[in-house]
Amino acid sequence: MAYELIPADAARTPLAMAQFQQSGNEVLGYVAWVGAVIGVLALIIIGGRMIHANFTGDPWIAARGMAELPWVVLGVVLLIASGSLAGMLLQGSHHETENDLGSLIAGVAAEQNEIEQDAAGCEGALRDPDSQEFLCPDDDGWERLSHTVPLTGPDDERCTYDGKEDCYEYCFVSGFHEGNTYTRSPCTPGQDDMDLLNGDNWIWARYHCANLPSSLWNQSDSCPDNPVDHFDDVPSEYARAGRGEPAMHKYYICTEFPEWAEGNKREDQVGDDYCNVG
Repeated sequence: MAYELIPADAARTPLAMAQFQQSGNEVLGYVAWVGAVIGVLALIIIGGRMIHANFTGDPWIAARGMAELPWVVLGVVLLIASGSLAGMLLQGSHHETENDLGSLIAGVAAEQNEIEQDAAGCEGALRDPDSQEFLCPDDDGWERLSHTVPLTGPDDERCTYDGKEDCYEYCFVSGFHEGNTYTRSPCTPGQDDMDLLNGDNWIWARYHCANLPSSLWNQSDSCPDNPVDHFDDVPSEYARAGRGEPAMHKYYICTEFPEWAEGNKREDQVGDDYCNVG
């Protein structure tokens, strides 16, 4: 397979380094605060023991507490000082944040992923979950990934990298209710991968089910079932342009996929009044 490797210095970009510095200092801030809290608790415990010893007349316990105090104070000072020194080595930052540590790490990972995707040198690059390398649309294996990597939304890069506006336009095929025109859509899996279409997690369902022939609606667990049992069961207002498959598609689309009709209101596609059957 012709994988395109990511340059090794992609992770050393200024943005990635800045995020690393900020996140590192956030972690150090949490550690310093935990150490300070533990130190205060230790001082309270030792002080309480000394006070108790004075009331009970046990000078040995009080003397032992006095011997422990310098070590506790030294530990707190060293912890805070080491955190501050490490922060300086990371070029400094502040420890106030409105996000929790998990959100910070997830944000850095998302930005790093975007940097690496840009470094692949092409639009529409996808990360191979096995090799963790990004593949371009011209690489072997990209087509399989394009049908399995979850979509990020209607403007996913797979849909827009070739100049399309969104996933509705990307998946659309003219004459979608006629024969096997659906096979011309890039959202239709290849012959060897047709099993992907039949699953309940088919990523293209909301953008491509309406393009499929009615015979396939019941085969895919991701597509709503055929709303009627036969062409003759389609309400008459949906059959004004002709019965059969076109009427079946109009009824299916307007009742199950109104967002598909809305997304394809383009002059060369379904038009503005496709579902105006009143």
